[in-house]
Amino acid sequence: MLSQGNFQPVLDSLMSHKGVYAVVIANSEGFPLTYRSRDDTFTADDAELTAALFSALLGRAKSAVERVGRGDINFFTLDVTTGEILIALEEDYVVIAIRDTKLRM
Repeated sequence: MLSQGNFQPVLDSLMSHKGVYAVVIANSEGFPLTYRSRDDTFTADDAELTAALFSALLGRAKSAVERVGRGDINFFTLDVTTGEILIALEEDYVVIAIRDTKLRM
């Protein structure tokens, strides 16, 4: 289980992956607990918006998976024109990683 004591290693690990532009860790209500980005263009306001929007989306996805009787959702990926958004559901947290396939790292 992810706990606040080990957010830093998780952020470090995810940011080390090729193309990862930003990572947001949010609580189950959609409030950002921490975030990291490659540069200053991804701000605290962006982290707040990202946490709220993708936590809401995760709630809808969880409901859809439950309604079709396919178990529980743990992780999903959204393919977008610039890369992908990876969303992982932990017990008490949501981890959102934004990966830009056009970044060279």
